[in-house]
Amino acid sequence: MKTLAHRNIPITIIGGGIHGSSIALRLLRDIPNAAQHIVIIDRHAFLLTQWRHKTERQGMTYLRSPAVHHISTNPLGIVEYAERHNRTNELAPPYFQPSTELFWDYCDDTLSEIRKHPIFYQFDVEKLRWDKGAGKYPFRLISKGNIGFRSSCVILAIGSDDCPYIPPEFAEWKRRYPDKIVHASQFSVDCEFGRKEGEKIVIVGGGLTAGTLAKSLSQLRHSVVLVARKQLKTEQFDFPPIWLGPKALSEFTNEPDFQRRFQIIQENRGEGSITPDIMESLRNATNVDFYPETFIRNIYKTDSDNLHVQTTRELIPNVSRIVLATGYRFNLRRYNFMRTLLKQYPIDLICGLPKLDNDLQFYPIENLFGTGTVAQLQIGPASGNIAGASLAYERFCDKLLAKLPK
Repeated sequence: MKTLAHRNIPITIIGGGIHGSSIALRLLRDIPNAAQHIVIIDRHAFLLTQWRHKTERQGMTYLRSPAVHHISTNPLGIVEYAERHNRTNELAPPYFQPSTELFWDYCDDTLSEIRKHPIFYQFDVEKLRWDKGAGKYPFRLISKGNIGFRSSCVILAIGSDDCPYIPPEFAEWKRRYPDKIVHASQFSVDCEFGRKEGEKIVIVGGGLTAGTLAKSLSQLRHSVVLVARKQLKTEQFDFPPIWLGPKALSEFTNEPDFQRRFQIIQENRGEGSITPDIMESLRNATNVDFYPETFIRNIYKTDSDNLHVQTTRELIPNVSRIVLATGYRFNLRRYNFMRTLLKQYPIDLICGLPKLDNDLQFYPIENLFGTGTVAQLQIGPASGNIAGASLAYERFCDKLLAKLPK
């Protein structure tokens, strides 16, 4: 079996998710004999594993993104796929949002282009080193299994899934009741609660994850209490669509203060929102209660195994599980393989996000690029979404092409 050990690879993509897969497909399209020059590495055995597990855990049935945003280079690709397979009923109005199953099947079909070539490897990066004077292949990547290879260019296509956010006030309660209080990233609707019904579950959060979990659990006949610090917002998308247009992107890029850029991202993505269809489903459910503008003051047990949750509104007794749908806070320092580089080179971070240059390079490190969540301070609020992969590729594709063997 062919391995990466001791090889020299022109372009390495770290991350086999939506962004890594999308960029690999674009490189295969744009570069003659690209399969000889690129590899994708991921700790999972298959591409898009993290994405699929996430949607399955939540019970997500439809994507928030419209049909034109997906991994392939053809904007109408998923619509044409649905038409060919008589599955247009899985494109939901008003923006033809695909069902998760349709999206997965389309991705699986599209990824056959990658599977034709031996460019994907299961490889859990332990160390990433850059030796500026080491010639054409200055990057050295070493796996947790101590396999190493070199590369000319590296693209970080990692998201925030390894950075779940636990609000500080929940830290002690979670330590005290680790089996009862879990972050949404560790909770699956079908694992425990899919086999029984009638439990009372508190979900903390006001975004789409909170709404999707509440809908899935209510449909499994559980009693759900949705607790949010602010009024719940109903929005079709998780950021204003203007952030995919040239005017907003140009203004964002022209903002010299990166701290202000971070604030703009926070203002436009906000505290999260729930799509109209899911909100309507929750409003119509008889087993879902809403506690907006509510804080949790205390969590404790009495004689039973269940929790009692004291809120600023009232006591919620006999709670089987508290799910923290409190999102993620990306921090590059959380990734072990980046720590040495961050110590060796003055890469500025704003709230955990790197200040990349206009080509999405980790200045002063040459030919280390970022996409997805990593590139937020350059791409803006849309960076981590599916559409952000195209925006990122446009920024660094010329640099990548220039590094390939002639």
